[in-house]
Amino acid sequence: MHLFIYQLKQALLSLRLRPNFVFSIVITMGLTLGALLFVATLAYVMLIKPLPYPEQEKLFTLTHQLVDEDNNIDGYAFTYPNLMHLYQHQQVFSEQALLYIDGAVITSLTNNPMMHISYVTPEWFTMLDAPMAVGRRFQQSEKLGSYHPVAIIDYQTWQREFNGDADILNKKIDFGDKSFAIVGVLAQSHHKLSLASPSFKSHIYIPWDFNTVSERNRKKWGNDDSGLMYLAKASQHTMENLSDSQIGMQLTQLINENWQQQVQEIAFFKDWRINIVASPLNEHIIADSKNSLYLLIIGAIGLLLIACANIANLFISRFAERQHQLAICAAIGANRKQLFTTLVAEIGVLMFGALVLAQSIAAIGFTSVSPYLQDYLPRVSELTLNSFSYAFSFSLLWILVLGFSLIAVKMIRYQNLSSSMQSSGKGNSFQVSNTVRKLLVISQITVASCLIFINILLYSNAQQVINQPLGYQPSNSYAVVLSPYANDKARAAQMNELRTKLSESAKIARVSQAMRPSIFATLALTAEKTNQRYTAAAKDIDEHYFPLIEQAIIQGENFTRRQIDEDEKVIIVNESFANKLAPDGNILGLRFASNRQVIGVVKDIYLPGDNIKQERFYYPVNRSRNMLLIRMEPGQTLTRAELLQQLQSVNKQLNIFSFATLNEYNEQLLFRSTVTAQATIILTIITCLLSGIGLYGILKYTSEIRRFEIATRMAVGAKGKDIIRLIFNENLPAIAIGFAISLMILGAIYLNFNQVLTSYSLLEGLISFVGTSILITLLTLYACYLPLRQYIKQPVILNLRHSE
Repeated sequence: MHLFIYQLKQALLSLRLRPNFVFSIVITMGLTLGALLFVATLAYVMLIKPLPYPEQEKLFTLTHQLVDEDNNIDGYAFTYPNLMHLYQHQQVFSEQALLYIDGAVITSLTNNPMMHISYVTPEWFTMLDAPMAVGRRFQQSEKLGSYHPVAIIDYQTWQREFNGDADILNKKIDFGDKSFAIVGVLAQSHHKLSLASPSFKSHIYIPWDFNTVSERNRKKWGNDDSGLMYLAKASQHTMENLSDSQIGMQLTQLINENWQQQVQEIAFFKDWRINIVASPLNEHIIADSKNSLYLLIIGAIGLLLIACANIANLFISRFAERQHQLAICAAIGANRKQLFTTLVAEIGVLMFGALVLAQSIAAIGFTSVSPYLQDYLPRVSELTLNSFSYAFSFSLLWILVLGFSLIAVKMIRYQNLSSSMQSSGKGNSFQVSNTVRKLLVISQITVASCLIFINILLYSNAQQVINQPLGYQPSNSYAVVLSPYANDKARAAQMNELRTKLSESAKIARVSQAMRPSIFATLALTAEKTNQRYTAAAKDIDEHYFPLIEQAIIQGENFTRRQIDEDEKVIIVNESFANKLAPDGNILGLRFASNRQVIGVVKDIYLPGDNIKQERFYYPVNRSRNMLLIRMEPGQTLTRAELLQQLQSVNKQLNIFSFATLNEYNEQLLFRSTVTAQATIILTIITCLLSGIGLYGILKYTSEIRRFEIATRMAVGAKGKDIIRLIFNENLPAIAIGFAISLMILGAIYLNFNQVLTSYSLLEGLISFVGTSILITLLTLYACYLPLRQYIKQPVILNLRHSE
């Protein structure tokens, strides 16, 4: 131990004389390990770390699939009657809870905040063992059918909206004309469970009975609703005797048989069925994020491999430099093991410095990046340096230290160290074999090619999505959702008055009573003549919708005010749907079983973040629709306060549920693609830099040991380009082998993940690989040129003079 401490001190003293070497090692490995530690901790939290709920391995959620006659899945959400039938009749789970997500404005608070609301049955809090800061959970007095108007708020809402009022249990929350007594506040330590998406964080919980599903939809067996969800806990008996698929099969039988009876009179659903998929809760939460996480892991590991190859190159130079010192140690009796511990001491100091930097970078990443990712990746709020992070980083530290030390000791010709003390050192310098140098080149080319290819492919796809023409104009427009409070008839009259008032404003160019362009429902149509059934994305609009977003009508006509006021059964279809309905182009006048008639065709649009054409149709707006699109005059803007003033001049009870520009909504939908594009650019640059440094290190060493040969060739007439061509051609086989291995690796990835890669065409893959090959070739040429530049630029006599 005393000897090792002495060796550590000597290593520190030695490294102080080489600050550039220390800086290169610590920065390169610190940045690389920091990225890997961040990704590894994220993977641990998402894939391995147990959910913070009791008996989390027994928690399940269900996916309700509506399957058509061609076995295509038409929808993944529950219908209200099917969900209620499941809750009341299933016998598979020992505990179960219902959840419906929505939002509303608290009208009892002066700032009228918009809140995310979860309508739940009491079992929700029991299964999650939700801790309370104040008050109680929901009890049997709030069970299904009790209609007990109470509410539970989360800790943040208590602090933010009620200033942590100690008398909170004597307060009420009003949503329009409905009032709910606060009976509890969730503890700050409670981990909210979002079954919908990471972006939905419930602020308020209300008993299930008060959910906002309309009475009409509560009775419709064919209308699915993405806000309806189900959470359950399996008994020990179920866990031991039924697989996930068997649970799904039993529940499918329960739901499908009843559903078939309920819809047997509806011709549209002939030969359709229901399929229930049971998923463990932890798998359901991360399902949409797995692919992104795997790509991050691959990228981080790839960078580590490149960094390790580069560090190995730096150590090669360092070992050559320390040959004389190591020879002295060998001459005075140091054996191979003692030389090994000397190398471990120096490499350990460097790797420990890199590890400290890596943990600092990871911690900064958790703090700075997490807030931006928490709406897109699950459980990001749990990211922190934890026991796994420390265990992983210190394990990696020892692996790297031992690995580099073993490489070093293998490269040292121990038997030649003592004899080197007897010579002047000429012609006996430490050399790395040509085979090792070639292997290092091959490894650099292989890893760099794979990473750059994947990054180019991802970047290309992301840019296609980002730059995809939408087919409509979102600029200078706002999407508004009002908080409903009145019945449909009263709300229709008030919306009409509000539209008129807003249209009279000099700042406003046009107002449409419709949802924003990216929101569609899925509805069914049956052709009158052929009885052919169709499902398509649909939305209700008014006569101002298409002119407002500049979506062109290419055939027929737009809706008129009379058609909307008289609720005529007319529809407008998009190009894709028109081509499917009438390939001959004779679409106008086509009728459906509901007496709806096609009166026009509009250009296709693409939703932000999606480059797939979809069949769509539009029908006259329901006048009680509480949504508006507002197009401003050029150069004009609208604030929430200005709009609220206009609303309350019509009726004091009107309020704003949500308010944002169409561009803001589009940016949210493009977030994943934007982050992907930015991340791939950064990773490609880092990969090129690391690979360039690595190749430069290898070729610089090659140039140094061949300096006399290079000088001699130039003395007999060789030009600089001839020397560069010589070195490049000598490394060409290693480059070709690297490309070949990368092709095999990429081929294996494609064969194993072809379902994930279906969105990428063969042409995209070929273009990406050609781009990768060109980039790597240029990188190698530059790496060949840089070490040779000093020999090419200076007089030949100087090269000959210093070559021995």
